[in-house]
Amino acid sequence: MIHRKAVTQDAAGGITETFSTHAAVEGRMRPLSGNKIVSADKATYFADFRFYCFPADILEGDRLVKGSDTYDVKHAADMMDFGRLMQVDCELVR
Repeated sequence: MIHRKAVTQDAAGGITETFSTHAAVEGRMRPLSGNKIVSADKATYFADFRFYCFPADILEGDRLVKGSDTYDVKHAADMMDFGRLMQVDCELVR
């Protein structure tokens, strides 16, 4: 599932960001790299992945939800502009 961010303003003038379902896509996820950073006794994990699918309406800033994992989309492009394969670079949100 692809989720897209919506920004709304509340009555007090504050901004609220929410993600809602935008599109259903099927594809394959491939791990690229991972990293662990420890700061002030807290471990933060970063993992980069690449998702391959048929071309779809996926933009930077969207979120890809696959199973129980959520990924931030960092870059999405139609491979070689043939309209056959889309490559989506994303980071696991933890």
